Amino acid sequence: MPHNRRSFDRAKNRFKKTWARVQDGLGRNIVVYLDPVASECPNCYYDKVNRVSSGICKKSPGDPTYFAVGRCPVCRGKGVLTSVRRRCIKGIVIWNPSGSAMNSLTHTDAGFEGATRVEIKTDPCNLELVRDSQYVIIDGIQCKLSNPPILRGIGEQQILIAQFFTVDKPKTDSGEII
Repeated sequence: MPHNRRSFDRAKNRFKKTWARVQDGLGRNIVVYLDPVASECPNCYYDKVNRVSSGICKKSPGDPTYFAVGRCPVCRGKGVLTSVRRRCIKGIVIWNPSGSAMNSLTHTDAGFEGATRVEIKTDPCNLELVRDSQYVIIDGIQCKLSNPPILRGIGEQQILIAQFFTVDKPKTDSGEII
């Protein structure tokens, strides 16, 4: 029995090293955009009813001081500061995976329209990042998650597979065949 455990561990290590080499050699950068984080402006008071800046400076003691321009110069009258959250991951990208009926029509808010499917294979540590993404940028094209990501693999060694779709077409000089 110990001999089988050693060969199993060797197979796992071999799989892990092989996947790392494949991902480093063939993988591309994928930019994952998450929901932006909003925080109240430190310079003005936030009007929670209208969801904009009140136009009153926080730093003035006593009487309220309004901005000379009419809006806060820090948040530009929005009342909140938003910061875009994005992370770059590495993965193997497959445009138009074969055997897919989804490459023809996709249901969107505007109805049905032509769409292109793209599949990525990446490290399973990116599961929550991909699942919670607003959208991703693959080869300069914005793509949305079409199905929940899945984990496939051998034993404890797994690969994250996620499918996205886009209605944008790649630039002519992108080098991608769609």
